[in-house]
Order: sequence, then structure tokens, then C-alpha cells
Amino acid sequence: MKRFCPVCNIEQETNVIEKEEISNVRGDEIKSLARIRICCVCGEELFDEELDEANIKRVYDIYREKHGILSSEEIKNIRECYGLSQRVFARLLGIGEASIARYETGALPEKSLSNMIMLLKNPKNMKKLLEKNEDVLNHKEKIRLLLKLEEIKVDEEESAIKIPKELYNILEEKAKREGKSTDKFIEEILKKVI
Repeated sequence: MKRFCPVCNIEQETNVIEKEEISNVRGDEIKSLARIRICCVCGEELFDEELDEANIKRVYDIYREKHGILSSEEIKNIRECYGLSQRVFARLLGIGEASIARYETGALPEKSLSNMIMLLKNPKNMKKLLEKNEDVLNHKEKIRLLLKLEEIKVDEEESAIKIPKELYNILEEKAKREGKSTDKFIEEILKKVI
């Protein structure tokens, strides 16, 4: 691919090489393998917006992994799971709408915000957040979210394992003999079978 080289002062053929780089993200040095476009004639590194964006994303992904921060996709999936717009989600969280848009397109949220959003994977936590912040939503938004929470609750109940009462009583007795909760005992049995 030809690109203008400022050193050669003309368009030249280019190659993409990989080289290890160290980036500073919030005071943390992150090593990554960056893809860099270079001039085939003089070896000058050339600006390539697409490669630079991919390199930044790679560094942020390493940082996210290292510090347990949700990815952009995870944040978006959690929001969409409840059928919320970015605007409504931001109001519930008490942050700016532009912030949610940035996080969903690659910006790094603070660890505390990432943890809070992660907790919202559990519908019970979303319901508690709604109860604490119901005044930030209008009536229609509140009803829509409550209906979505009910729908999720029904889906979870339908996916739960149903055990006949007689079998449950037997498992409950065995769990007591082993000094375990019935749920823990059943989980252990299922893990052995699977």
C-alpha cells in the first residue's frame, strides 16, 4: 500500500511491522505488540489511523483484563439486557450520557463504575438501583424497566431445574447427613455428572 512519506517527501510503498511498545494507562505501564506502518524505502514510521486505533484498543483490552474492567461489549450488553437507552442507563447510574456512549465505544470506565455495572448483571441489583433512583426516570421509563425485570425473572424461573418433591426430599436428607445445604449438595452432584 502506498502512503506519503514525509522523510522521502513522496508516496512510497509501505509495510506493516509488529513491535513491542510500552503504553502508560492510568499510571500503569502496559506492554503490547503494536502494528506499525513503515516506509519501505527509508523505514520511517508513518501515521495510520486504523492501525493506531487497533493498537490503542489492544492496550486498553490488556489493561481491562489486568484490572477486571468490563469491556465495551459487556457494558452495552448489560444495558441492552434491560432494554435501556444510553440516556436512561446513564441517569440510573448517576453519570453523563456521553460517558456511557464513550464506554460503549472503547473508553475505559473507572474500576468502581465498572464494578457497579457488573453488579447490574444480576436483575435483583438492577431492581435495587431502580428503587434507590426511581426519581430520575419518568413514569413510562420506570414501568418499562419494571416490566423487563419481570420478564427476566420469568425467564430465569423457566430455566431453573425442577426436581420432583420426593427426589428433593431424598436429596435434602442426604445433604443434612453430610452437613451441607441442599442447594450446594445438588450442585456438587450435578458437577460430578456433567
